[in-house]
Amino acid sequence: MHAGVITPEAVVLELPTAGVATRAFARLVDLAVQILVGGMLAVAGIPFVSAGLSPVLMSLVVIVVVLLGVPIGMELVWRGRSAGKALFGLRVVGADGSPEAPRQGVVRGLVALVDIYASLGFLALVTAMFSPTSQRPGDLAAGTVVIRERGRTTTEVPIAFHAPPGYEAYVASLDVGALDEEDFSLIRSYLLRVKELTPEARAALAMGLAEGVRSRIRHVLPVVIDPELFLVCVASAFQRRRGNLLADAALGLAPLAPVRSPDPAGPGEMVRTPR
Repeated sequence: MHAGVITPEAVVLELPTAGVATRAFARLVDLAVQILVGGMLAVAGIPFVSAGLSPVLMSLVVIVVVLLGVPIGMELVWRGRSAGKALFGLRVVGADGSPEAPRQGVVRGLVALVDIYASLGFLALVTAMFSPTSQRPGDLAAGTVVIRERGRTTTEVPIAFHAPPGYEAYVASLDVGALDEEDFSLIRSYLLRVKELTPEARAALAMGLAEGVRSRIRHVLPVVIDPELFLVCVASAFQRRRGNLLADAALGLAPLAPVRSPDPAGPGEMVRTPR
């Protein structure tokens, strides 16, 4: 069964959530990795204990690294994936479909001490079974869901985003190096579906996505700009940085996204952030 990710604005994004069983198997793989790392650390710590380091302190270090460092580190470095999630085609994302933030990864890892390790997984299992999106307490606390990346139903037709008229210089000035294909796919999905959304959902989702992107690229807005228009500018800047899709569009090899006017009757305004 394919269940969409439900945003706070009741917008369904085409991201199928992972089932409890798949997540359980992925967790078992992660536990195997953690046990392996723990064994390696224990062996590596033998010389330190022999040299006088407290065995209790050494054990504490191993436990912290295995239970917190390994799972949190994998998700932060692998952008929402772990060894088990990668094996089963899963990824952790924000409840609104945005990429998992470092803060969310840390919260999930800390809550796992209770809902997975302390309760031997019982609390996580029961909570996920009764959650429409299979969220365990760690997901609820962090505002995340686990999705299946394999078998997505979203279209992969290349769409070219030109800079909106009058915003060419602004697009050229945007540094979008911190964004990746997952970020762009989310922006692209929203921009191609705006007409399907209610005005309220469109405004709230545009503001949330735009602010998330602005924070990720650490951009200080030079002017007051409509959040939806800002997302178009970011999409155009990303494509300019990544390849020749805009040139392909000029040759008729890729369809163009709808062109936004420089002063759209869009969903709202993003206020300039002071330095």
